[in-house]
Amino acid sequence: MSMSLGDAPTTAVRPVDFRQQNRISRDAIIALESMHDAFARRLATAWSASSFTVLEVEHVATDHLTIDDFVRSLPAPTALATLRIDRIGAPAFVQVDLPFALLFVERLLGGPGDPATAPVSRRPTDLEAVLLGQELYGPVVQAVDEALRDVDGEPSSFVEFEVMPQPLQLGSPDELLVLLTYRVEVRGGTPAQGLVTLAYPSNPILTHLDGLLAGADRDTGEHADANGHIVAETLLEAGVDVQVLLGGSTAPVGSVSGLATGDVLRLDHPADRPARLVVDDRDVGTAHLGRRRRYLAVQVASPPAALPPSRIDAAEAPGPSRSGSEVGTDDRTYAGADAPGRA
Repeated sequence: MSMSLGDAPTTAVRPVDFRQQNRISRDAIIALESMHDAFARRLATAWSASSFTVLEVEHVATDHLTIDDFVRSLPAPTALATLRIDRIGAPAFVQVDLPFALLFVERLLGGPGDPATAPVSRRPTDLEAVLLGQELYGPVVQAVDEALRDVDGEPSSFVEFEVMPQPLQLGSPDELLVLLTYRVEVRGGTPAQGLVTLAYPSNPILTHLDGLLAGADRDTGEHADANGHIVAETLLEAGVDVQVLLGGSTAPVGSVSGLATGDVLRLDHPADRPARLVVDDRDVGTAHLGRRRRYLAVQVASPPAALPPSRIDAAEAPGPSRSGSEVGTDDRTYAGADAPGRA
């Protein structure tokens, strides 16, 4: 479960014990990984801020091992923390590659944190152990709560930090753990890599996960309608590129190649003819040319039929009887007209 600070391979070959029964369904694994996307994002943000560097956290594997096999797979010494997770009524374990953890502390203290000059793996000092508990594992606790935010319960807490754990210290050696492993990569002038493994007892986490999945399956039509309304409102708030198209102009190629800043092209577009409102190459309405204060603008003549009138904001317009939304631009960049209403 550990890895050096050198380049981490994108794929790895790991031994598989076919005598061990897989008691975790694929659906449960997918749901658990999806929930913990928030864990990776929160952890990357917190660690980047505290270490003053750009840091990425990426999920690489999901496994299941007994506590005994998990502890046997750890390097010695290691950096293993126990968390109290009230939301699932059971502890969880977080293991960080010790060389990476020591480099993280070095960055906290103002050092370069360069893997090329890092010492061999060793036990952390008392000061380093305190900083690991507060600055390294403190954000992990908050990231776990972020991932389990849909599960009711009190906030989680950091319990203890071990460098030489024993299976009996963590629980029954035969108890099955679900392991979520993430690669942590530090970008910048002194890049570094390491692995972080989050281990949950299988039965408590999967029991709560099954409850969440069952609750999602029992969503009523009322909840579905509410969700659909939220999606519709979000789509209506999305920004789109609105274009106002006027008529064209015919000119010799030589004249076009000689155009310079300040030249005026007359467009084949009478002043009283509405311009086209276009969104994503589709005509959605028409508009009249006008001016609003020092801006040239357009006044909507026929609004898009797909949008309710209440979604179109009112705007000050040249005529007293006209109202609508406007698409304005600075006079200096308005091509094809030398005054409002003239083309």
